[in-house]
Amino acid sequence: MRLANWRENLESLVQSRQAQPFGWGVSDCCLWAADVVLAITGRDPMAEYRGRYGTERGALRVMRRQRIEALVSERLGPQISPRLAQPGDVGVIDGGKWPALVARVGGCWMAQGAHGLVVIEPSRVHAAWRCA
Repeated sequence: MRLANWRENLESLVQSRQAQPFGWGVSDCCLWAADVVLAITGRDPMAEYRGRYGTERGALRVMRRQRIEALVSERLGPQISPRLAQPGDVGVIDGGKWPALVARVGGCWMAQGAHGLVVIEPSRVHAAWRCA
């Protein structure tokens, strides 16, 4: 269920993260997607992992236990077509070394980049999940 003020929450989150650099366990792709879900629903799908890793190695330990797609499905439910995504929905792209989570914000997909949020080409999103 979406919060009554989800649009304002999402806008505030995007503004606060616009220029925030990437940081494991602080502003990485998983926490970006989880923060979007939290802003819209009030529920934190990464609550159990917050503060439990601060390095690439720590993040990989979390992901090795469960593929990222399975982790997201467990927390958000069944996949949807990326073409049907609405603001707040979570997607996954090939991030090079491993998959990366992205979130639908307004009419575009956004991801945590090295120096802040970046817009992602929709064709790169190969799976998506509804946030609410």
